[in-house]
Amino acid sequence: MRTAGVQVLVDVPLLHLDRPFTYRVPEALAGQVHLGSRVKVPFGGRRRVDGWVVGRAADLPDDARDLLRVVSPIPSFGPTELDLFRWVADRYAGGVVDTLRLAIPPRVAAVERPPPDPPAPPDPAGTLDPSGPGPGPPVGERSRSRQGGLGAVHSPSLAPDPLVELVGAGRPGAVYWRPLPGEDRGARVVALVEAALAGGRGAIVVTPEVAAGSAVGDAVRKAFPDAADLASDLSDRRRYRAWAELRRGRRLVVVGGRSSVLAPLPALGCVVVDDEANFAHKEQRTPRFHAREVALRRAATGRALCVLTGTVPSAEALAAIQAGQCRLLTPDRAAERAARPLVEVVDPDDEGPTAARLHPRALAAVRAALGRDEPAYVLVPRRGGADPAAPGARTAGQVAAELSRILPGVPVWRLDREVVDPGMVPPWAGQRPGVVVGTVAGVKDHPPLTGCRTVVVVGADTALGQAEIRSAEEAYRTWSRAAAWCGPRNGAGRLVLQTRHGGHHAVQALVRWDPEFFWRHELPRRVELGFPPARRLVLIEGPEPDEATAAMAAVAATLGPKVELLGPAAMGRGWRIIAKVEDAESAARALRPLLAEASRTGSPRMSVDVEPLEVLATPR
Repeated sequence: MRTAGVQVLVDVPLLHLDRPFTYRVPEALAGQVHLGSRVKVPFGGRRRVDGWVVGRAADLPDDARDLLRVVSPIPSFGPTELDLFRWVADRYAGGVVDTLRLAIPPRVAAVERPPPDPPAPPDPAGTLDPSGPGPGPPVGERSRSRQGGLGAVHSPSLAPDPLVELVGAGRPGAVYWRPLPGEDRGARVVALVEAALAGGRGAIVVTPEVAAGSAVGDAVRKAFPDAADLASDLSDRRRYRAWAELRRGRRLVVVGGRSSVLAPLPALGCVVVDDEANFAHKEQRTPRFHAREVALRRAATGRALCVLTGTVPSAEALAAIQAGQCRLLTPDRAAERAARPLVEVVDPDDEGPTAARLHPRALAAVRAALGRDEPAYVLVPRRGGADPAAPGARTAGQVAAELSRILPGVPVWRLDREVVDPGMVPPWAGQRPGVVVGTVAGVKDHPPLTGCRTVVVVGADTALGQAEIRSAEEAYRTWSRAAAWCGPRNGAGRLVLQTRHGGHHAVQALVRWDPEFFWRHELPRRVELGFPPARRLVLIEGPEPDEATAAMAAVAATLGPKVELLGPAAMGRGWRIIAKVEDAESAARALRPLLAEASRTGSPRMSVDVEPLEVLATPR
């Protein structure tokens, strides 16, 4: 891009300034300025701010100011990535600059020094392939090379994998894959990555970023040790080096949390979103994108396959399946019935008050596990310590204290954020089998204690009765994940669920291991209330109660009379409006000018969350 003028997005966190500004390119910088170049520019009264070059300037105003310098030799994006960032900003009523902050790790200048080029491979024709992506072997060769961690080869399964066949054939589209209980998802995802590499294309694997890690993420990292790892808990240096290697075309595999779905990988063969309904896939900063929706967009525009996985599909994934936008791949029902765990439902009141709020059969299951020298997990609805003033509370501390009294000599540990921070070595590490009392946060791919095949759910009715749209869905999904620890129903493991509502569709779906049963009964309720997937939601919030009325009027005028608005409601110290819309993307685009005007004038102050996962919970 050799031109006298360029358009620059300036790194200023104000939505009304989220537009290109024209700058003159000094002759000394003409050969260094390209699309995506990170630059320093003067802006307003500031001496210099960061910015990104987003295009040529057709006209150069007389008062155009000069670029000051080019900050990085690595362009931050190309045309494809810029189109994606603009789509994310529009889709989620945010700024392109805000999207860039999420997509690009913090810069570490030392990483940008290029490593020495490896020796060039012999070229039978006597010439080098000019299409190779910078230093290193070209894409097709790299997919077969163990160097760079991109060429792991595993023995194929005897039965053909339809997902692998789709990726290998370069078939675009979207598939929702529901694995068997206890199935090794990691091995199958690794096979998908290998199929993409065999075709000379890359793969992105997006996993929930949780304290206990991800089985799928761990499998991909082991199979491809030099994959571009963009996990948020890594250092800035490691993340920026991985990103820089992607921009240089030296990596074809990406693994990480939700921001990795924005990684620069133009030759995309497949993008996998593991456990697509997990709340960790929803960004909490503006723009509050969901990795699932961005993955579907990338696959559609890049002619790649998007694979969503999960035991219980989200309402949004279900809507895509019903609309024919996503194929459903389920295991053979006979195999699923054979692999499903044993779920025992008991009424906590049918035998009177019991110790630790555990039903006698639940306590017997725990004792049986300990008798086999196996640990057990007790899932409670609330974290916190024992409260003498509330002896009936089912907190982790309360239940753990009572279990310690009735199981003398048995180690009982609490697992919640008040006693074990993410990343800490748990107190039971290396200990003999005992009982872990924990909350939903402790239910991950793997049990907190190796060999745990017994789970007791205390307070299931509390989880079902939460004042939140997705409470039943989330309770069912959590129980399913914990039940998968228990192994097939013909084994010794089991899940004992205590509830006074054994006929609830979430409970019955768990017993039957049948998410279709759950959604058949859940959907009519959602339709009646006008909640997802029947309608989409947009959440508008503000910190100043005095501005709520003006915000309500502005939102109503912007979205029009066909949109149902709830509120404004007082939430914490601020206010909240819920908009029920037919098309969330159109609503977001309509709201963006309103947000820009509020940014310019300073009132009413508001933020927007398009398709929030929680709408009734108190702001954190």
